[in-house]
Amino acid sequence: MDEGSRAVEAHDLGPFMRSAVTMSGAKRGFLIVGHGSELSVAAMADSASVSFLTESPRTYGINEATVRDVISTGRGGSTQTTICLPVALPNSGDGVIYLEMSSDVAPRPIEDIEWLATAFSAAAVANNYHGRAEPRSTAAGATEDPRLGWDMIPALAWIGAPDGGFEDGNKQWFEYTGLTREAALGFGFVSAFHPDDLDKVIKVWTDLCTSGKPGGVDARMLRHDGEARWFVLRAVPLLDDDGNVIRWYGVNTDIDELKRIEFELAQSQLVMAVAQRIIETGTWSWDMTTDVFTCSPECAGIVGLDANEITFETLSSRVHPDDRQIVAEAHQRALQGEELNVEHRFLLPDGTVKFIHARGRLILDEVQSPRAYIGTIVDVTETRLAEDRIRSSLADAQRAQASLAEAQKLSHVGSFRIKPLKGEVVWSEETYNIYGFGPSIPLTSKAIRERVHPSDREMVAAVFDKGLRDRQPWEIEHRLLMPDGAIRYVHCVTRVETNTEGELEVFGAIIDITERVKSEEALQKAQADIVRMNRLTAMGAVSVSIAHEMNQPLMAIVTNAATCLSWLDRDVPDVAEAKMAAERLVEEGKRAGDVLLNVRSMARNSRPTMEIVDIAEVVSHVLTMLRSEFRIRQIDVFVSVSPNIPAIRGDKVQLQQVLLNLLLNAAEAIDANDGTRRIDLFAADNGSRSVVVRVEDTGEGIDPIASERIFEAFFSTKQQGTGMGLAISRSIISAHSGTLSARPREGGGAVFEFSIPFAGESR
Repeated sequence: MDEGSRAVEAHDLGPFMRSAVTMSGAKRGFLIVGHGSELSVAAMADSASVSFLTESPRTYGINEATVRDVISTGRGGSTQTTICLPVALPNSGDGVIYLEMSSDVAPRPIEDIEWLATAFSAAAVANNYHGRAEPRSTAAGATEDPRLGWDMIPALAWIGAPDGGFEDGNKQWFEYTGLTREAALGFGFVSAFHPDDLDKVIKVWTDLCTSGKPGGVDARMLRHDGEARWFVLRAVPLLDDDGNVIRWYGVNTDIDELKRIEFELAQSQLVMAVAQRIIETGTWSWDMTTDVFTCSPECAGIVGLDANEITFETLSSRVHPDDRQIVAEAHQRALQGEELNVEHRFLLPDGTVKFIHARGRLILDEVQSPRAYIGTIVDVTETRLAEDRIRSSLADAQRAQASLAEAQKLSHVGSFRIKPLKGEVVWSEETYNIYGFGPSIPLTSKAIRERVHPSDREMVAAVFDKGLRDRQPWEIEHRLLMPDGAIRYVHCVTRVETNTEGELEVFGAIIDITERVKSEEALQKAQADIVRMNRLTAMGAVSVSIAHEMNQPLMAIVTNAATCLSWLDRDVPDVAEAKMAAERLVEEGKRAGDVLLNVRSMARNSRPTMEIVDIAEVVSHVLTMLRSEFRIRQIDVFVSVSPNIPAIRGDKVQLQQVLLNLLLNAAEAIDANDGTRRIDLFAADNGSRSVVVRVEDTGEGIDPIASERIFEAFFSTKQQGTGMGLAISRSIISAHSGTLSARPREGGGAVFEFSIPFAGESR
């Protein structure tokens, strides 16, 4: 046996060879050592014994070309009958482990054998190092470090005892973890793992040590600076003749980047799945070598089948009978190299017919043989049905061209094309009608510009110029001033393109929206009328209260007038007393006037006036109108208005309407309750630069079923209610940049509250 063979024999070669043969299920294995261009068999082993030799590989029929390729590239490989992997040997040339497989045994994964070879190579160098007292000098005088190969392994390599304890590691292991050998010995190495992964690592390592089988796990290891990175931890046992573990070889490979890529891939797959759902496109693939058909969930959803039931044959069988011939021909052409592009009908399990657009192509392997067939399907049923409807409409239009022309006029949509540099303008007939030009009149930019309303010309010109400069599409609404003084409203949609001559062209559509604008104005007026009617309804509800409120100052006026006259009718008129009576007469007249002024402002149909408003005045005026109403209903009202509340900006009349609605609703709710009859009204600064007004009542409370709908228009819990009061109140408060809310009151009843920003905070 040569020196290289003796060296490797001293480093557990026998157990290594037997372990390799056992793991792979090989008939026998060879250790082949390369010295320059010469190859020699250093050892031969089966599962029970090892022989150390010095023979030529030809003696055993070994494929030397395969061995030399593995030695030169450093990469192993396998065939149906052989596995050949590189092995690093100290004090020897390059080596390989060559395993002969039985032809009647199914090929096994070579991953464990690769790990065993890598770990053995590392450990052989390490054992050689530990077995020497000092580095030896080479003939050239330089010191040869026997641990150098062990430390050159580009991974964290380590050796473990039979019980799983740590014995040694290479330089990379200690540098990465920051641990000393003394600290890692035994089971001190566990401190190198991330706390969240420690239980998993201990469990897997315990299972491996108990079973004596190779294995591994993915886990995070802590670097010396505290950073955690992902590693794949792999351990293989070295066994003695009785199958007992002599030691463990391990290599931890950094896969942090791979983990990140896997995460990004998973995210990409998720995005792809979502995209398929959004665009309603499914994907499918047929592996022709394994005859396995797979499809995406969206594909299964389109064809109405379970993904596990779908095969190429099931899909083909559900093609509409009238379309099977064209589909079969399209697939045949695709299998010959053309791209699949066919649209056909598809029968769902429930008999429904769908229109499907299928695209696909053939994937070839290295020798240009068919390997896979992949593609997409899109549900185009709605498109086809829409196309059928369009074709039907076109057919009807062709049979009645006059009706089509009239329909174009009724749609009020025209089209145009403009070449700005040449000043050319091409309009459709309806565009002429919209602008009020006769088709015989030549169009010019000046004529078009003059037809635009004078107040809109500058805006239209600016948008047009910007669109041409940026070459971006634009939309604009503006007015046209017609020759008879009428105003039309139009909506213009355009896009800018460059023609084959490099000139800019503007394509667009013009839509007459005059009727829509008028309808919107009428709707706004109707909404304003509804608001006013709601206000008048509320005023009607307090009419009796207003009569009582007016009765008091009127009676006082009559009494004071009579008193004044009696003082003046005396033989000696008492002017002083008469004057006092007259002054009281004036005060009561002002009081009556204030009541009438509040009622008139609430009832008139005036536009909102945004001004500085004192919320205390709003509260005072509303309470003045409702004073007799509460007295008649026998309701106690407790009012708390904080002093020096900052002013808000709003419409006083609208805010009075909101508060009036809330107080009347509270009074009506109390009438339905036999208990305490009380309303609490609060107005204060809530500390968030807003004024808060809160109305609390002891009424029947808020129905939980109706609580989510009480602010909807036309929804009312009252038999005679219109359902508009709270809806209008919320819209008024929203217009004041505020909020209106409702909630149950503790102890029974309801709380309605609105808040409005201070004058400086309102939008």
